[in-house]
Amino acid sequence: MANVTTDKYKYLDGFTIHDCCVAAEGYYAVSVEEILDEEKYDYYTSRGESRLAVYNSARQEDGGPAIWGGMRWGRHSFFNTRLVNTEPKECLMMDDAGQGYYLGLGDNKFAEKQLSPKTRFHQLAKVDDQVYGVGWGRDVFKRLGPEQWECISTEIKAPSGNGCGFEDMDGFSKNDLYAVGGTNDIWHFDGEKWRYIDVCDEQMLPLSVCCAEDGYVYIGCAWGIVLRGRGEEWDVFHTDKNVKFCDTVAYKGRVFFGSESGVYVAEQNTDTLSCQPYDFEGQIAPLNARRLDAGYGLLLAASLNSVALYDGERWQYLYGGGPSPKEEAMLLEMLTKEAEQELDELTELADKLKSAKGQG
Repeated sequence: MANVTTDKYKYLDGFTIHDCCVAAEGYYAVSVEEILDEEKYDYYTSRGESRLAVYNSARQEDGGPAIWGGMRWGRHSFFNTRLVNTEPKECLMMDDAGQGYYLGLGDNKFAEKQLSPKTRFHQLAKVDDQVYGVGWGRDVFKRLGPEQWECISTEIKAPSGNGCGFEDMDGFSKNDLYAVGGTNDIWHFDGEKWRYIDVCDEQMLPLSVCCAEDGYVYIGCAWGIVLRGRGEEWDVFHTDKNVKFCDTVAYKGRVFFGSESGVYVAEQNTDTLSCQPYDFEGQIAPLNARRLDAGYGLLLAASLNSVALYDGERWQYLYGGGPSPKEEAMLLEMLTKEAEQELDELTELADKLKSAKGQG
C-alpha cells in the first residue's frame, strides 16, 4: 500500500477510485477510498480514509504533473460513494449507508443528514436539471433540495431481499425515465405511472442505462450483455460473458460501456446493434474504466487507479496511466534498433578479434 499523503501531486496515491464526475469544463471530481492492508480492512467495520478530490484546470502548472485537492474524512467515514453533478462546478456525493456531502463553490459545502435506514441509493442520476437517487426495493427518489427527497416509485416498491431493485436510471425527460437493476427488472416511468418492460425471456442482470441522442435506450448488463431499444422493441447483443458493464453513457454519436475488464463502444443510429472493445483512439493505454461520466461536451473515464478525459478529439490522463499504444510501439521500435545496432557492433568486434588472432 502506498503512503497516504496530502501532497497536491500525489493526492490520489494509495486510494481506489469509486466514481467520477464532470462538474464543468476544466473542473472534474472523483470520490476515493484509502487502500488498506488486508489485515486492517473489513468491509463493514474497518474502511480507509475517504476523499472527494477535485481537478481544476485553472490551478494546473504548465508542463507539470496533475494537481488534485479536495475534502478529506477519517477512516470508516463513507462506503462505496457515488457522484452526480448538480450545478456548474458543484456535485453531490452519497454512499451505500445513506450519508451525503455537498461540494459547492465558496462556503456552499456541507454534510447532509443521513437518509433513513430503509433508504439506500446505489446510484445517483441527473435527467435535465433534476437529480434522482435509486436503490434496491425499486426505490426512486427525486431530490427536492438539500436533505429533501421525495419517493416517486411507491406503487412498484418491493421487498429488497427478493432480487428486485434498481442499480441505475436515466431518461429523455422527467416524463420519460428508465430504471434498471435486479434480475430482468426494467421499468419505465411516464411522469405518472410506472410500467414493467419485458425485454426478453433470457435471464439477465441490468446494471447501467443511458438514453442516447439517437432515441434509443442502451442498457449494460452482467455476463457481457448489451440491450438497445425503447418501448416494446429491443435488441440483445452478447460480448464477453465475463464482463460486467457497470456504467453506460452516450457521447457524441457513440455509447460507451464501462467495466473493470475494459471499455466497450457501440455506434448510435445503426440498423444492427454491435458493441466492441474500445481502444481509446490509440492515444492512451486502454483503461479498465468501470466509471464513466459525460457532460459539458466532455467524457471522463475512471478505473480503480487512473482518470482520463476525452474532448472528442484527444484523450489525456488526469491521473495515473501509462504510455499510449503508439508510444509503446515507438519505444519498442527504438529499443529494437538499439539492440540491432549493438548486435552489429558486437559482430564487428568479433570479426576484428578473429582477424587479429589469425594474423598472430
